[in-house]
Amino acid sequence: MFTITPMVVAKGPQREKSRFTYMHGCGEKVDIPYTTWLIQGSGLNALVDTGCSAEDYRTHICQGGALMYAGEKFADVEEIKPLAEHLKERGLTFDDIDLVLQTHVDWDHCMNTRHFMKSKILLQRTEWAKLPIHPLFKGTYAPGYIYEEIAKRNLQFLDGDYHVTKGLDLIYTPGHSPGGQSVVVDTKDGRYVIAGMCTIRENFYPSEETRRSTGLPVIPTGSHMDPIQVYDSMIRILNAGDRVLPFHDSANFTMGTLG
Repeated sequence: MFTITPMVVAKGPQREKSRFTYMHGCGEKVDIPYTTWLIQGSGLNALVDTGCSAEDYRTHICQGGALMYAGEKFADVEEIKPLAEHLKERGLTFDDIDLVLQTHVDWDHCMNTRHFMKSKILLQRTEWAKLPIHPLFKGTYAPGYIYEEIAKRNLQFLDGDYHVTKGLDLIYTPGHSPGGQSVVVDTKDGRYVIAGMCTIRENFYPSEETRRSTGLPVIPTGSHMDPIQVYDSMIRILNAGDRVLPFHDSANFTMGTLG
């Protein structure tokens, strides 16, 4: 059995909600956390993605100017707590992390990955093979030199579902990105699925009114490369455990350790 601790490193203030809930909530704004998840148990320390600091955002992503993506001018990313500080509070350093389970390589999920010199980094081969990304999706990816740094780390490429150890599995969930994966974790409180795509709670748990009007159990993320594929992946995520944990849901700001 494992525990899961969300560690929010930064915040994206007042983002367009329909970027997450495809064609729903247009014009509404949400504050989104940039989250990395610490999984501990069975003598293992693992991270699910590594997040992006406000400083890295300013230095490498917007590079001094406002980031424009999908017609939205992004407000600055706000610092919450550096990843190194989160780890230090738990008696850990970067070198104590055995595995980085990289769900996908959007900039807000991988900017800190280059700091993990000793960890094994598990990611899907199809995710990495699509770099450099098509210009249509440039705003969601880091500059090429960031991926060049990550490429020097201990990468292990996967081809589909992967069993990490008892109680910890990776499932292949593309659609948001070319080769996304999600993390299934057994805890004493039940089985959680960390969704490897940019989503909030309403994607997986829409209101009863929305379910009635659409006839669908989920709302696809508005940030996708294939809306049908991402829908199918979301259904798989929903059915893989007892509860889905989205990366960008506001509950992550205050959620404690699970399990």
